[in-house]
Amino acid sequence: MALITHGAFNDFSVEATSEARESRDLIDAVDNFGTLTEVSRETPADTFRFPTSSDHRGLAISSIRLNKGFQNFLVRLFKGTSDIYFVAWCWDLSGAPVALYPGDSQNPETCLIPLRGGDLREFIGAGAVLFPARPVTSGLGVRVQIWESKQGTREFGKTMAAVSQTIQESRLNSLLSLVAMMDATAMTMASIWEAAQQLGTVVGTALSAVSDEYVDFYEGYYPVSTPWAARTEVYKGADSKITLGLFS
Repeated sequence: MALITHGAFNDFSVEATSEARESRDLIDAVDNFGTLTEVSRETPADTFRFPTSSDHRGLAISSIRLNKGFQNFLVRLFKGTSDIYFVAWCWDLSGAPVALYPGDSQNPETCLIPLRGGDLREFIGAGAVLFPARPVTSGLGVRVQIWESKQGTREFGKTMAAVSQTIQESRLNSLLSLVAMMDATAMTMASIWEAAQQLGTVVGTALSAVSDEYVDFYEGYYPVSTPWAARTEVYKGADSKITLGLFS
């Protein structure tokens, strides 16, 4: 379960079709997944759709800091730094596949970040881009797992290739590819939510299997109904602090 959270999956946006507005009273009161579940049983499946933002929305990590107490005395004395990395995947309901960072084509040497407890690593420009800016449908789901690597650079590259394949072949990715043909119903939402939770568990299990150590886990949901002003947001976990950059 994520220690750092922003929003909720039930905040993702839906809107009634023009035909439904003409035939049903109070239907505009249903504007997200949470309220959709309350009317889904008695409402025809084609009543609602997933709205798309009028602007482009992108997300990046601007900086990451390890808490001072992250490393014990012996690690600080003999090793100095720990190799930290983050795996992130982002998705919306446009039908596009999951956006993965770092992916299997990224240079492993640029992904492993040597840090001491208390150190801050800032990323230049827009930051480490997790989700390239584009119109977003319904909402943007974000998961960032932060890990300490116990592998060499070559083995780390193999691990990232395996994680990339896991996400590409995941049930979540399969459902997202079909979402354009699916109605905005509570059943559809439940299936996507379950697949998203399952993927987080699978990725975490795969990284633990290579003896990497879990640091923190961030989970965020950004509905398209919320304005996307360019800004940074800071989130503190048990052992780290990340700054997310929202951009257009």
